[in-house]
Amino acid sequence: MHCKSRFLRQCFTGSIACAASMTALAGPVYMPPSANLVYGDVTHGQRILSASGNPAAAAVDVVRGDGKSVSGTVISGSAGLEYGNVQDIFDTIDDLAKAFKPSEPGTGGTPPGQNPDEKPPGGIDIGIDWIDVIDAIDPTLLPAIEAAAVEVAVLGSVLALISAEGYGKAFAQADAPFVIGREFLGGAWSFGANWSGEAKAFGLVEPIEFDALTALDALAGALDLQRSDPVTFFDLTPDGDILLRIDPATGSTRVGVDNDSSLLTKSSQTTELNLGYSGQVWPTSAGSLYLGAKARLYMMRLSRATVRFGDITDSDELFDAIRNADYKSDNGAGLDFGALWVANNYQVGAQITNINEPDFEFPGLNLDAYKDPLIIAALNADQFYTMERQFKLEGSVFTQNRRWTMNLGVDANAVPDPVGDDYQWLTASVGYATDSWWLPGVRAGLRKNLAGTEIGYLGFGLTALKVVNIDIASALETVSISGTKLPRGLMASIGFQIAW
Repeated sequence: MHCKSRFLRQCFTGSIACAASMTALAGPVYMPPSANLVYGDVTHGQRILSASGNPAAAAVDVVRGDGKSVSGTVISGSAGLEYGNVQDIFDTIDDLAKAFKPSEPGTGGTPPGQNPDEKPPGGIDIGIDWIDVIDAIDPTLLPAIEAAAVEVAVLGSVLALISAEGYGKAFAQADAPFVIGREFLGGAWSFGANWSGEAKAFGLVEPIEFDALTALDALAGALDLQRSDPVTFFDLTPDGDILLRIDPATGSTRVGVDNDSSLLTKSSQTTELNLGYSGQVWPTSAGSLYLGAKARLYMMRLSRATVRFGDITDSDELFDAIRNADYKSDNGAGLDFGALWVANNYQVGAQITNINEPDFEFPGLNLDAYKDPLIIAALNADQFYTMERQFKLEGSVFTQNRRWTMNLGVDANAVPDPVGDDYQWLTASVGYATDSWWLPGVRAGLRKNLAGTEIGYLGFGLTALKVVNIDIASALETVSISGTKLPRGLMASIGFQIAW
């Protein structure tokens, strides 16, 4: 399968290149670990350990074990890809870039592996023969103006689409949470490590504005061109954003764009260590209340690079910059709280993550090639990432022996991930547990991002041989990549649940 394999390889490699160390129970906001990929971020309780992100879950698992020692871990690895809803996005970017003027030499606008000299001179051919125009009995500029207007309108529409939907993203994580089953200091303790990485490329667009009357005035002297005259450029806008290139000798006419629309790549690698404490605080005949807290230490490595469309000749080559980019290290700490009410046939819960909202900083960018103040301001503002506070709610109903369970989870607010995508998950799932040794559990679920990309996923998972969790989730929408129809997003996880 072709599907821009070089991008898939390099972007994915850029995400997981430093996955040598394992590092948190909740996982990154874009992807929960192990069976929770299908279940959602809920305390499902169909296995010895629910591997929930709720800080109160460890105490619930211990009490649910009927006083037995319920120590264990759910070691897992997960990965995924996601694309914007632009058909053949990378070919589209390559074609669009042909219309943009390269950066001036020495401004730092040319990324590794790019050769702006290979770009067609003057932009895109608009299909008007200037010799026919100047030889006409009643010469008019209207054909050239109309052709330029159509081409600029098409470019503007494609830019707007790329701005809204034009991105490619890869992510991965490794997760190793541990629960200490015997109560110590009146409660249950958990600790864990999680490593997560992601990389994304997306468009940052300066709009193109075209006015036919302004263009007509700019071309007032074009009809005086002789066939012996050299190639001449005409500014069709007051600020020179749109240039018409006329070659009187050949009749060639091309329209080009000179603005700061860019392709931005960002990547992050996060190592997290966490320590949690939870306990049963209010047991009653109707149910019990559990509370928990978790402290997290984040060690992040952040990178980003930008290139103007005018300097792109092959968008595949840009992803070398992700793998080879300089990373900036930054550290922070977060604090979570959680609560669960557990009854015989239902439970409800809530949690608050990153109450203190730690901040992190990406490395700066060389902006010498940029002129537009709005683009410059956007790139400067994009240098900072805040791990925002998020509220999560969950609920489950189940049979007395928990053989059947139905779960619902919802994030009450959206939060961004390190590369700037907003996430607010709504999940619904059902699970069935059996007495079989080789296939003790199956599950299915739906998840929908209520913010950002608003992509929906259908997931399916199973537990095999008592300890192996295999889960996969596929986006419900499709997109064409180099002529091959693929899901807009795909996530997969394999985990091993070990109790002792």
